[in-house]
Amino acid sequence: SSGINAEYGGTKGQEKLLGIIQLTVIEGIDLPPMNSDGTCDPYIKLQLGQQQYETKVVQSTLNPKWRETFEFRYLSTSGNVIQASLWDNEVGLTDNIIGDTEIDISKITPNKPFKYIFGLDNTNTKISFLIKILKFAELGATELQLQKEINDAESRVLTESYALANTANDITNVGYLIVKLIRATNIPNKRVGTVDPFVVIEIENCRSISPVRENCLEPEWNLTYRFPINDYHSVLCLSLWDEEDLVSNSILGKIAIPLFNCHGLKKYILKDAQLKGIGKGELIVETTVFYNPVRAALRTFTPKEEIILKEPDKFEIGLLQRDVKRITAQVEIAQDVMEGVDNIIRWRSKPLSLFSMIFFVFAVYYVELWMIPLSLGITLLWSHIFRRLGLKRFENWIINPASRPYYERLKDSGGDGESAGFSAKLDKMKAVFTTAEGIQKGLDAGASIMEKFSHIGQWKCEFISLMCTVIMFVAGIALYFISIRLVIIVWGLNKFRKFYLRPNLVDNNELADLLSRIPSFPEIEKYRQIRTRGVKGVGSVAVAGAAKQLLS
Repeated sequence: SSGINAEYGGTKGQEKLLGIIQLTVIEGIDLPPMNSDGTCDPYIKLQLGQQQYETKVVQSTLNPKWRETFEFRYLSTSGNVIQASLWDNEVGLTDNIIGDTEIDISKITPNKPFKYIFGLDNTNTKISFLIKILKFAELGATELQLQKEINDAESRVLTESYALANTANDITNVGYLIVKLIRATNIPNKRVGTVDPFVVIEIENCRSISPVRENCLEPEWNLTYRFPINDYHSVLCLSLWDEEDLVSNSILGKIAIPLFNCHGLKKYILKDAQLKGIGKGELIVETTVFYNPVRAALRTFTPKEEIILKEPDKFEIGLLQRDVKRITAQVEIAQDVMEGVDNIIRWRSKPLSLFSMIFFVFAVYYVELWMIPLSLGITLLWSHIFRRLGLKRFENWIINPASRPYYERLKDSGGDGESAGFSAKLDKMKAVFTTAEGIQKGLDAGASIMEKFSHIGQWKCEFISLMCTVIMFVAGIALYFISIRLVIIVWGLNKFRKFYLRPNLVDNNELADLLSRIPSFPEIEKYRQIRTRGVKGVGSVAVAGAAKQLLS
C-alpha cells in the first residue's frame, strides 16, 4: 500500500486522478468450513479497473482478522465498482472461491468513513470493510516533493476555503491536514539482518503507508500526504516499522500528535508502541493544518467518529491499579471540599461562617441566572490571561518533572500465571478477565470525566477552552435578554420536533460529545513529546537521555 503522492498525480492520457480510495479489510465472522478439520484458510481479492490487491492468508480459522489497508487510485477511467471476492487457500491445488460482491463507490460520500458488510446468502458469514474516498479534484492535483510555487498556490486555496467568510459554503468540511514525511534518524542497527524501515500515518479512519527503504538507518522519503479532517480534535499517529521477511513486521516507535499541536517542521523522538516509554528512532515531519473554527466548533457537539481500525483494549493489572488510584484521588478531593462546607455550616470557624452566611444571602437575593455562565466565562478568560502573562504554567505537552500525574503511578505488573489444567478453570479465568476489563473501562471513564472538566479550566486544550469561554459569554448575554422560561419552552419544542420528524432518531448528549474531545490525563501523557537537541532547520527539543530518566 502506498501513500498519496505524485506517482499517481496529474493526468495520463485521458486519465484524471480524482482522489484516493482507502479500503481496509477488517475481519470475517463465521466463515464456512473448507478444510477437513472444520477450518478455513481465507484471503480476500480486490480489484478496481486494472488495480488488484490481495490480503494475506489467515491460516486455520473461521473468524479471520486482517486489518489490512489498500489504496486505489480513483481515476476517471477506472469505473465506480470495486470487486471483492473471498477465497480459501489450497496449497498445491486450485484455490476455492467462497463468495464475491461488488462495492459501488459512487454511492459513498467522499471524505467520510463508510463501513460495508458483505454477507453470504443463507449463512451467518459476514466480511466487514471500511472505505474512505479522499477526493482532491478541487485542489487540481496531488504532487510528490511539491515545488514552492505549488505549495503557495495550494496554501492560498486552502486558506480561502476554510476562511470564516466561507463558513456557510460547506458546513461539514471541517479542515485539511498536510503531512510532509521527510526522514527518520537514529534508528539502531540489528544484530542479525538489515533494517528496512517504513512509516504508517494514521488519522481518524485514514491510514497511509510510506514506501520501504531497504537496508537503511537514515531513510529519507520527502513525501507529502493529505488528509481531510472530520474532527479538529483528532490525533495524528505516526509509527515507524521495520519490514520483516519471515515474521511479522516489528514496530520501532510511535508518536501521537493532537491536530492542535500540528504546526511546522519538528523532530519527534519516538515512544514505544504503547506510547509510554522510549522507542527506537526519530522522525522529522512537517505538518500543516487548515481548518474553519466555526465548523470545528459545531462538529464538537456531534457524536465522535468511531475508530474502526483501533485495536480493542486489553486488561492490564497496571491500568486497573492506575484507574483505582485516579478515582481514589478524586474522591479524596471531593471529600475535602465537602468537609470544608461542613465546617462552615457547623460554625467551626466563626468569622468564616459569618462571612459565608452573609455572602450566601446576598448571592441568592441578587444573582440572576444569566450571571452564572457569564461568571464562568470570565473565570476561564481570567485563567487564560494569567497563563498568557506567565503567572500560571501553560500545558506545553512536553514530558518534564512538573507533568507527573496527580496520582501515584504504578508500574505494570503481571501475575504468576498459574496453569489451571482444566477447561472449567480456564473458563472461570476468562470470566474474571472479562469482568475486570469492564471494571477497567468503567474506572477509566469515571476518572476521565472529572479530569476533562478540570482540563477546560486549565486550558490544556486551548480550542475547547476558548470555545467554552465564548459559549459562556454568549449564553450569559442571551439569558440576560431572554427569559429562562422561553429557553426551556424552545428546548422542549425542539425535542418534540426532532422526534416527530424522525421517529427513529438516536438522540445524542451534546455535553458528552464535547467531553469526548477533551484528552484525559493518561491521553495527555501519551501526547507529550520528548525533547532532544535541536538540529538545523528543526524546532528545538531536550536531551533524549533526560527524557529517558523522566519516563523511567
